[in-house]
Amino acid sequence: MRTRQISAQAAAQPRARRWHIRPVLHWRSLELAGLIAVAGLLDVVAGTGLSYVAGFGEVRSVLSRVDWTWLAAMAGALCVSFAGYHAAYRGIYRAEGGFRLPRGRLLAVVMAGFSGFFAHGGRTPDDLALQQAGADPRESYVRAGTLGGMEQGVLALFGCAAALVVLFRGLAVPPADVTWPWAIIPLPAAALVLWAAGRYASRLRDRPGWRGRVSVLLDSVRLAAALFRSPLRHRSALGGMLTFWAAEIFAVWAGLAAFGLTMDGPALVCGFCTGMVFTRRVTPLAGAGTMTLILPVTIWTCGAPLAVAVAGTFAYRALTLWLPMPFALVSLPSLRRLSKQALPGEAGPE
Repeated sequence: MRTRQISAQAAAQPRARRWHIRPVLHWRSLELAGLIAVAGLLDVVAGTGLSYVAGFGEVRSVLSRVDWTWLAAMAGALCVSFAGYHAAYRGIYRAEGGFRLPRGRLLAVVMAGFSGFFAHGGRTPDDLALQQAGADPRESYVRAGTLGGMEQGVLALFGCAAALVVLFRGLAVPPADVTWPWAIIPLPAAALVLWAAGRYASRLRDRPGWRGRVSVLLDSVRLAAALFRSPLRHRSALGGMLTFWAAEIFAVWAGLAAFGLTMDGPALVCGFCTGMVFTRRVTPLAGAGTMTLILPVTIWTCGAPLAVAVAGTFAYRALTLWLPMPFALVSLPSLRRLSKQALPGEAGPE
């Protein structure tokens, strides 16, 4: 009897492990529908909680004077944002003797990254697509890391430039604890990371364990530096990422304008960059709940009334979650085929 119980437990363990490691893009339709519903619910809960803090009456008053023209402008800005993201993907994949993906496959992978919903869990679509295009696993991780690093690096450039403008103008808002870190930290931090990449990347390359993983990150930094050294040759990658973030910032500005606030540009950029340190690409469920909670607070800190910040950023979060969702779901079969074609032994960078 005991032997039969042990055998049943042993048979159940692999099934449990497969459930936990199965990427989201392989979930069944009902499971995906439930997960999408959870994401929407998390945003609603976060928005409701902040509305309570701001005052339901004040938020209701803000919502009553919505200007739908600006919300339409926000949707248009997000379309421009996707075009920039697509160009950045293509440019980083092809840079420095890189790889060309078939148009349909590239579009599916970009949509997964842009929506952020299917960009988590095991091997990412970025890694798989690059390996199918001929990259070895390590090279695919380097280029996927470069994409994430470029996303954060260009965002830091926006934050640094906006903070310097605010300080030069002598504005009291945003406060110093927001502007000074953006003005001081990004450039020395970039110089330090570039120095470390130049000094240690080749030494740690092909080493086992954590050293090998660090070398992947350092090689990603080196590739990103190569993009910045030749901006004209790599204009697709750099221009695309700049377009992506500029359009995202305008989308939030339009969301605030839809509820009656014409916010100062540099102040908004400081608040936006502070709240977007964890983007929807790297945050679970495309930032559902977390970004809806953090972004209004950072924008309020930089000068927007809290009720307007809650309404405007909730509209932005709703569009960034639901506008790309149908296209991400349409691209799901392509991503699933890509995952099934991948080599089974590839689990992560070594």
